Amino acid sequence: HSSQADPIEGGLRLDSRPGWQKGGDSGQAIVAGKPDESRLMRAVEYTDEDLAMPPDGVMAKSDIALIRQWISRGAPDPRTTARPNTTAHQIDWSQAKTHWAFQPLVRPQQPPVRHVDWPRNAVDRFVLARLESRQLHPVDPATPRALIRRLSLDLTGLPPTPYDLELFLADTRPGAWSRLVDRLLASPAYGQRWGRHWLDVVRYADDQLRTEFYYRPLPHAWRYRDWVVGAFNDDLPYDQFVVHQLAGDLLEEPLRSDGVIAVGLLALGMMYQDDGGTPDGVAIARSETLDDRVDTVTRGFLALTVSCARCHDHKFDPIPTSDYYSLAGIFNNTGYVDELLLATPKVAADYEASQAHIASLSKQLETAKRSDDKSQLPRLSASLDDAFQAASLAFPRAHSVRDTGSADMRIAIRGNLRKPGPVAPRRFLQALAGRSPPSFKTGSGRLELARSIADPRNPLTARVLVNRIWQHHFGRGLVETASNFGTMGEPPTHPQLLDWLAWRLIETGWSIKQLHRDILLSATYQLSSASTPAHLQTDPDNRLVWRMPRLRLDIEAWRDSMLAVSGTLDDTIGGPAVDSLLVESRRTIYFAVHRDVQTESDKLLRLFDFPNPRIGSGGRTPTTIPQQQLFALNSPFVIERARQLASRASAGTASTDQRIARVVRIVLGRRALPREVTLGTDFLGEHPDRSTDGQLSTWQQYCQVLLGSNEFLFRP
Repeated sequence: HSSQADPIEGGLRLDSRPGWQKGGDSGQAIVAGKPDESRLMRAVEYTDEDLAMPPDGVMAKSDIALIRQWISRGAPDPRTTARPNTTAHQIDWSQAKTHWAFQPLVRPQQPPVRHVDWPRNAVDRFVLARLESRQLHPVDPATPRALIRRLSLDLTGLPPTPYDLELFLADTRPGAWSRLVDRLLASPAYGQRWGRHWLDVVRYADDQLRTEFYYRPLPHAWRYRDWVVGAFNDDLPYDQFVVHQLAGDLLEEPLRSDGVIAVGLLALGMMYQDDGGTPDGVAIARSETLDDRVDTVTRGFLALTVSCARCHDHKFDPIPTSDYYSLAGIFNNTGYVDELLLATPKVAADYEASQAHIASLSKQLETAKRSDDKSQLPRLSASLDDAFQAASLAFPRAHSVRDTGSADMRIAIRGNLRKPGPVAPRRFLQALAGRSPPSFKTGSGRLELARSIADPRNPLTARVLVNRIWQHHFGRGLVETASNFGTMGEPPTHPQLLDWLAWRLIETGWSIKQLHRDILLSATYQLSSASTPAHLQTDPDNRLVWRMPRLRLDIEAWRDSMLAVSGTLDDTIGGPAVDSLLVESRRTIYFAVHRDVQTESDKLLRLFDFPNPRIGSGGRTPTTIPQQQLFALNSPFVIERARQLASRASAGTASTDQRIARVVRIVLGRRALPREVTLGTDFLGEHPDRSTDGQLSTWQQYCQVLLGSNEFLFRP
């Protein structure tokens, strides 16, 4: 508690008279002449476990007596009366507001360019202007075959079928590309692909963390997953998409019916538990649960790291601790609930009975945790798990939330809920709403928060969404740190383009599909992935977007593509989570996501860079490790796909050349090159279907090679 400490614990300085007279975060520490009213005495006498100091053991009784005597005498202190020479971190609001992300959204003028014949729309003009400022020019456009494969993988996560490919190549009428874009945007597979992108952002999972004595399945999580997929397919305006997920249960019918499911964004978050039953454990679990919601909402919708202000004012962004607890207070008045979707009297009665049984088991489990005899814990934990599973099968429910109060929350000193500080009124962030934003008064404040985030005057919401869409089309956002638009994040490479697209999103009624069209119809999106030495020397990372990067498929698109080209993809839409990625043939989005690695499916997902569902993801970082290629070589899943592909590609063919041509067209979406045909026939020999000891035939091996090839694994 001196100027030498970093940080100064509790904000309390004891090395000068002004320091202890001022007090710390929790208030006055010494009341001169009144030792029994002095927090310092309670701390050194260990009469308050939250204040006990020093933490490593009580002081000698004689020293404690001296401190009591000193305070009783009026706490005389001959030390300097000069104010301590250290100052607390202060937010410079005038400087903070100059950061680009907090600037009002203004529609920028399209810039002039020299090569006026190249741009197809406004996106191209902004890109070309940046390139020309560096004496660069775009590369040539991609081939039609590469373009349809690129677009199909981007919008649906599946390669084009040979029929789709030939249909597009044969369409020579004006507007063929635009029609292809619209056709793929109308496909149910679009929502499956882009819904999965959103599920990354909101840390979707089908269960909670598994601990020794606690496990909470989320058997109805799939309803939220399906709602997200449907919202993308229906092109639900993004502002409504925001409001539904934060406060859908508070909307009027008929919107509330979907909203009860949509607030799964909050209900499916981490729900921390205290296994020990101590007051500190309970407080820590509660604070971690609140932090999960604050962090998911603010990074997901606003790309701000508000959680950094949990224990102190944000060190880099204009987010004081009071703002963190303004938002935490909203979620502190929001309770988890299993919402019954078909509440007939009998169903409701049965549901209440099942919930009472679950509550009883939960209480028994908590009691057992606190007892000395832990022998009943495994049995009770298993019984509770069974009760959850039984209820999930018997009743149509959604994991949802509802308001539980409307009280403001006190700031937790140093992030400790057991050390309350001043009240933080529930309201929006000051960096976005001004220094004195109005308090939220209706219920928990969630609906007011949702509308504040979705307000077109909010400079962040549209920018963040536009950046996420661009990120998935180009492999990198216009702002590379997609979930951090603060001062420690990367600045935008094309700030005017970002703002133009954000303005365009709002102008078109927050239509995400129209945002796709604005990007996909550009010449920029249709560039080839070729490069030149001159471009690489000037802009080696392609930050100015002079070409389209080749992108490795994520595990969902790669696995689903293997199923598609082998003719075995089950394209059933929606429903409860499926268990085994290695056995079932449904799209990968429909498989259970666990917050810890429990199954072979979990291991496969993590092997191919699937994000940790304990926290929201701002984007996946692809890795290249030997185990990935070993999977392509040895996995029974890949081997079975190779067998099925071999059967599909050989049906009705009369020669080896025809087989090779057909399988290359199915898998890679192009004609086989003469050199490939020659190599293939040499490899296959005269008996391509012969196999021994149950091993793959030469023809099946050839098909497996194509499934594991870079050309199949990468988007052109």
